Amino acid sequence: MKKLAMILIAFMLSFGFTSGAIASSTASSYDNDDKVTYKDGITTVVTKKQEVTHDKIVKTEKFTDYSTEKKQDKSTFEKVEVDVTKEKHPVHNWYRDVTTKTTYEITKTTTWDEVTKTETIKTTTTPVKIIKTIITTKKYKGKPSKGKLISKKTKVKVDKKYGKPTVEITKNKQTYKENEKTHFDKKVIDVEVTKGKWDRKGKDKGKDKGGKH
Repeated sequence: MKKLAMILIAFMLSFGFTSGAIASSTASSYDNDDKVTYKDGITTVVTKKQEVTHDKIVKTEKFTDYSTEKKQDKSTFEKVEVDVTKEKHPVHNWYRDVTTKTTYEITKTTTWDEVTKTETIKTTTTPVKIIKTIITTKKYKGKPSKGKLISKKTKVKVDKKYGKPTVEITKNKQTYKENEKTHFDKKVIDVEVTKGKWDRKGKDKGKDKGGKH
């Protein structure tokens, strides 16, 4: 009886060690992330892998604004005009030059519309985290190490996670003129008349004694 009990214990210990060895061997043939199921002689191995990449979404908006301001510029300067005419002697056939020098004060006025064009560029950048999950399902008849691969399916799933957007504002200004007009106002401020000598080369030369000059 004692001999039979010892044989049974030895058999159970031997069987237990063998089962443990098989289980350890089966588990070590897969990755930790693999999900392995066995049913009706079919082993299903599901492998899940993830790939993470980073991208960004850039959105640009442009706005244009115009503003108009009336502008004026005045400047003053002097201009001298000289006019020479001939004057005839009231008695003799003599002539002399009469020079009239007129001084003007001229005001130059220029008016225009000053237009300011403001272009605003708004750039919004949103970071994107892309998670690509690849799920591969393989089915074997029996154990994968000795069994036959009977099917393989791959499923890809893409998830996107959006970060906090950042906004950048850029302004460009350009100024130019429109409707420019210029006019002058002229005012006399001085007149100077100078008379020259009589030209006595006429026929009655020498007959001006006591005459009118």
